[in-house]
Order: sequence, then structure tokens, then C-alpha cells
Amino acid sequence: MKFTTLTREQFGEFCDSQSYSHFTQMAVNYDLKTSEGTETHLVGVTEGGRIIAASLLTAVPVLKTFKYFYSNRGPVMDYSNKELTTFFFTELKRYVKQHRALMLRVDPYVPYQRWNHDGEKLETYPSASLLETLPELGYDHQGFTTGFHPVHQIRWHSILDLTGKDDKQVLKDMDSLRKRNIKKVLKNGVKVRFLEKDEIQLFRNFMKDTSGKKEFLDRDDKFYTDRMKYFGDRVLVPLAYIDFKTYIPELEAEQDRLTKDIAKAAEEIDKKPDNKKAVNKKEAAEQQLASVEEKLLEAKTLHAQHGDTLPIAASFFLINPYEVVYLAGGSSNEFRHFAGSYAIQWKMINYALDHHIDRYNFYGISGDFSDQAEDAGVIKFKKGFNADVIEYIGDFVAPINKPVYKVYSALKRIRG
Repeated sequence: MKFTTLTREQFGEFCDSQSYSHFTQMAVNYDLKTSEGTETHLVGVTEGGRIIAASLLTAVPVLKTFKYFYSNRGPVMDYSNKELTTFFFTELKRYVKQHRALMLRVDPYVPYQRWNHDGEKLETYPSASLLETLPELGYDHQGFTTGFHPVHQIRWHSILDLTGKDDKQVLKDMDSLRKRNIKKVLKNGVKVRFLEKDEIQLFRNFMKDTSGKKEFLDRDDKFYTDRMKYFGDRVLVPLAYIDFKTYIPELEAEQDRLTKDIAKAAEEIDKKPDNKKAVNKKEAAEQQLASVEEKLLEAKTLHAQHGDTLPIAASFFLINPYEVVYLAGGSSNEFRHFAGSYAIQWKMINYALDHHIDRYNFYGISGDFSDQAEDAGVIKFKKGFNADVIEYIGDFVAPINKPVYKVYSALKRIRG
């Protein structure tokens, strides 16, 4: 085995070929980091001329003369291969030391345990052995954290496994509320299209409204616009909207059909007043008609106010060959009854199915499964899609210059 630097192309091809890789370990993220002026390194391990491990590393100045190195959700490799793991992490420390590292942080994209959304542990993966291997190599585990941190990656993801499924099976596996809302958006004329780069503000407006309501800290505009610019087709920003040019005619057609059904049932009742089937049919059609006419009045009013289309929700997704990641989303509180967020989720689940991507990642949750959790509502939402919870192995820190690192850690505690 040989530890080496990699070209952008070598790095990208290897990471895209792996069965478990994160969007931060993509060649397009290297493009983004270098465009920002961040010191960025691509390193890996080869064997017999073939790449068998890789990592994107960033380095930022600390204490003026040293650097803080970070492998965000890396390295990408087969962690079940202990010989490779030992070699790579040993050589990685040597490499960053040559580049004046004070410390090295890694948070491997490695699953540790699988849970359900009720907080019941279902499985512990063999990767748990890393909790022994990496400390033996000088990497200190940072603990089994829960909650959200402004810098460190979330340890808990909500994951929908699409392996061997089609859209019918996925829908069947959902709870009744998710099924009902998805069928509702399919029936109620909610459409989804992907935003272009110059339309990103539509998404940002929804995010600002949502963050204001729910009191969570959103990323800034630059985070999203930069990824739209550099990630290319690895970013999709779906917008859910009402197209009144099709929605209103659909409602009018439904109104006409129900009116005819009521008239036909009335004729049958006139001929045979004790025809219970006709009476029930007429009552049901009348209830449906009242609902359709209410929707039609609303649609015509909104059409007059907003024009032919009405945006109601938007989300931001990141994609690699391994998974579709739902990174962020926002919706209009005023028009939440249209369930635009469900239209987006269903669109993107079908995108994953159509592109043979087996993993649909609803992304971060706190890991607190109590009713008092800050994201209790979000957990309930994701649970309804029949997703599992994957707990990741967590962060490890390797002090490279140990005497200075002790001083640095002490200063951080004082300032904290």
C-alpha cells in the first residue's frame, strides 16, 4: 500500500464508485473549497496501481503558525479492512504533520447503530470496532453526541432504504397521514419543477419564512448559491407550485362530473325512493361537490391575486451516485394546506427510484427521541415515511503537535 496525493479526477472517480460516501467528499466540493481560497488537499492510498481509499482535507490557520486539518465525512474507504484503516490513519497523521498541523479531526461517514424513530435500538454494526482501532492510532473519540452543532456534523440521520422497491411499495409502507397527503397533492394540482441558478431566491424566501417561524438557524445565502454554482447537477432545488391553468379546469371538470352523478342518483331515487344505494351515492357526491366548489372558489381567488402560478414550497437536495440528500426545505405557512412539501418529497423519492439510487436521506435529526426534543415534529414527519435512524460513529481528534495542542485546548476552555 502507498499513501499518495490524488488528482481531482482520481479523487472524484473513486468516491463516486463507493457504496458509502458523503456529498462533502465529492470532486465538486473540492472545486468549491478551492474557489473560496480554502487550503484543500486530496490524499489517498493505492495498491497495485488502484486507489483503495481517499479523502478531501481542508486546513485553516490556528495560533498563527499552525493549521487545523479536517476530513469532513471522510476518509472514504472500506473500514472493515483493518490493515487499510491502520495504514491510512497512521499515514494521514504523518502527512498533516508535514504541513504544520496542530490537530486533525475526522468524522467518518460510517454507521454505528440503527434505530427506529421511537428511540429503540435495532442493530449495532461491525464498524463499532473503530471505537477501539482509531484511539489505538492516536485519534480520540469525541463522544456520543446528540443535538445540533453549528460546526460539527450531525451524528443522526433519518434514512429511507429504497433497495428493491418501486413507488407503489414505498407509498404502501408509509403511515396513513403520509399516504393521504401524497395522494392529496397528486389530486390537487400541486406540481414540482427544478429551479435554475437565477431563481434561487425563491427557495431562500421560503427558508427565511420557515426559519423565522421555527426559530432554527439557517445557513446564509452564500452557502446555497455557491453550491448551485459549483455542484452542477449534484444540486437539485425543487419548487412546489399550483398551476392554476390546469388546476382550475381540473376542478371544474370534477364539479361537472359530480353534478351529473347527483342528477343521475336523484333520477334513480325518483323512480325508487327506497333505493338506499342511490341515496348514499347522492349524499356522498353532494359532500364531494361542496368540497370541490370550496376549492374552486379559493383557486379562482388566488389566481386573480397571484397570476397563473403560485409557489408554495421549495427544498434543497444534494446528490451523488450513492444517495439523495434532503438538506433543507421551507414552505408557505399561508398555503400549507396544499401540502407542497409532500409533493417535493414524493418527486425526489421518485427521482431516486428512477436513477437507481437506493438511499433517500432525510438528513439530520437530534437523536433525542423524547416528546420534548427540539425537533420532535420533524422526527414524527420523517418516521411517517417508514425511514430508519442511522447513528454515525462520531468525531475523532488526533493531536499532532501535542504540547501546543494542550495550550490550545486550555485557551479554548478559558474562552468558552
